[in-house]
Amino acid sequence: MTIPQTNFNPPFNITRASHLVFTARDLAASRDFYVEVMGLIVSDEDADTIWLRGVEERCHHSLTLKRTTGQPQCERVGFRVFTDEDLTRAKAHFDRTGISADFVEVPFQGRTLHFNDPAGTPVELVATMKTQPRMHTKNHVHRGAAALRMDHYQVLVPDVLSAAKFYMDLGFRISDYIYVEAADRVVGTFLHRKDNPWDIVLLTRSGPRFHHGGYVVEGVDDIIRACDVAGNLGFADRLEHGPGRHGHLHSYYLYVRDPDGHRTELLLPGIQVIDIDDEPVRCVVKPNANSTLWGLPAPRSWVEEATSFAGVEVRHPGVEGEPMTAEKYLAARKPEAVVS
Repeated sequence: MTIPQTNFNPPFNITRASHLVFTARDLAASRDFYVEVMGLIVSDEDADTIWLRGVEERCHHSLTLKRTTGQPQCERVGFRVFTDEDLTRAKAHFDRTGISADFVEVPFQGRTLHFNDPAGTPVELVATMKTQPRMHTKNHVHRGAAALRMDHYQVLVPDVLSAAKFYMDLGFRISDYIYVEAADRVVGTFLHRKDNPWDIVLLTRSGPRFHHGGYVVEGVDDIIRACDVAGNLGFADRLEHGPGRHGHLHSYYLYVRDPDGHRTELLLPGIQVIDIDDEPVRCVVKPNANSTLWGLPAPRSWVEEATSFAGVEVRHPGVEGEPMTAEKYLAARKPEAVVS
């Protein structure tokens, strides 16, 4: 199985994953969750929208929550580009390649370009935002996990390699990829532009659908504090998976679901992936195996449930696959012998 190659001279310069836009039915409950459990800071809010950021972030927002009366959805995933000129280059590139792209006005953001990638994922590019003071040293106001910054997001797509090629043509690199040896198939790719393993993760399932966004915390104790706060404030049932250690070893994790079901990962800072000879690492998935280093496999909800994108048709892969789940793993275990 051949994986795509990175274009090291991309048509414009994407620097990192930067922000997400969700809709929410109960803004007050969502505000409590993201402020008290996740530890995000409210940059601005009105009756229908809340803009939040991590304690380390200068950009005005990395998460926007918009009130809805319908099904909660993900409206957009966002990337930063380095300069405003990169937006002009991006528009010209998409015009040349037949991808519809339009400049739009977005509150607190500079010129913003909207397009859908070939899988159908709604994306926006922005070079500048209003800036706010960093709050990472203001420990007396930190809440919950005191999430530092947005790190990445994961999108479910029916054709991982096709979607990966689109982003690799734009300069993204693969840090790791998930390979099912028995089927000779790549089912997941971890793509990055900044110097850690992730900006966008692509995983084979019906899609495009939004799986999760990841926020970095300073230490494992921040993850445990988030669990304690969630338990004390009535959000215990929103702790979905973890804490645990990923099988490809780069980070500890905890996955949580907000009141509308949107999923967020809390994780520690990733390893550095910078040098040209730091080539993609194959992570082999064995049949019926727990792929985490420690902790249970992901529950069925983590495997099957995701947030829909607004106005986007979901397509199905040729082979859906049957990943190991916590439910399957526990059902298959034999009771241990009792020693008298």
